[in-house]
Amino acid sequence: GALAYSDIIALHEDRGATRHRLPYIEDKIEYPVLMGIGMWWPSLIAPDRAGYFAVTYFVLALCALGTLWVLASLPQARPWAFAASPALLVYGGLNWDLLAIFPLFAGIWLWASGRLRAATAVISAAVWTKLFPLLVLGVLWLKRPLREIWKHLLVFAAVTLAVNLPFAIAGRQNWSWFFDYTAIRELEPSLYLLLGADAQRFVPTANAIGAASTLAAAAALAAIEWKTRRLDPLRGACALVCVFFIFTKIYSPQYWIWAVALVALAGLPGWLTATVSAAAFADYVASFARLHLQVERVWGQAIWFDGAVFWPMVAIRYLVLLACAVWAFAHTVQREAAL
Repeated sequence: GALAYSDIIALHEDRGATRHRLPYIEDKIEYPVLMGIGMWWPSLIAPDRAGYFAVTYFVLALCALGTLWVLASLPQARPWAFAASPALLVYGGLNWDLLAIFPLFAGIWLWASGRLRAATAVISAAVWTKLFPLLVLGVLWLKRPLREIWKHLLVFAAVTLAVNLPFAIAGRQNWSWFFDYTAIRELEPSLYLLLGADAQRFVPTANAIGAASTLAAAAALAAIEWKTRRLDPLRGACALVCVFFIFTKIYSPQYWIWAVALVALAGLPGWLTATVSAAAFADYVASFARLHLQVERVWGQAIWFDGAVFWPMVAIRYLVLLACAVWAFAHTVQREAAL
């Protein structure tokens, strides 16, 4: 009733509420390998409910501070847009996403500092924490000559094998569950359900639309870089991830913390970053008020809330993401070469 929900606690309970089974060896996990490990190890230190959440939240808070440090070190970024956002309050402890956001931003800082291969290695680790950073890594690679890309591909392949191969060998079926589950996962409140699609039958089509739209946006960024050589990779990455969020079949509430971090990184104008934060907070309230009504089984109120509040908020969500994508795309060409 207080709208105080966390996947960290819910999935801790789901894994047995004490020491979690070893991920991918003893248990299948619906996240990439490093996220699974991040979910597992705090249960060894503090297996009880409160202790597990406290240890996890402490690490997530350090990741948030590290992300803010990176934003403050990049001249184009707007660190206040991240630090002052109410999204950081409500989404920071909702899921483990900050475990991926920090290494992604640390990798961007390394890239901006000229340590390109180290940056690829760190961002590769972020990829195998949440997968979204793969889009950002691809945009950064657009800034390098083709003759150098193979070196970065080797670094990415090395990190990928080092992280995944031991688990793929020791527990192939459990390790592959992330990929299998992602492919078959039903539609959740997203653009497709907003437009009336069937949650089960539309899954293959939604997968295809999501992949095609993301690839098309990536191709557009590649064309901009090829034609001008002045692509701003930070704004390009923001635009690409926003397109992915618009067309993905699953939009989990905590994805807003990615949006807030990326618009701060890309230096979007204040009115737009403030709009993103406001929409993120409103979406949290709508999503978890809806969950509360469903848990309490007050179906009359739940049906009214869906029509009057929740689905209009979903529509606003996509309008805000679209505005971010359009603005970032429209400002991807810099007067001087970037990064």
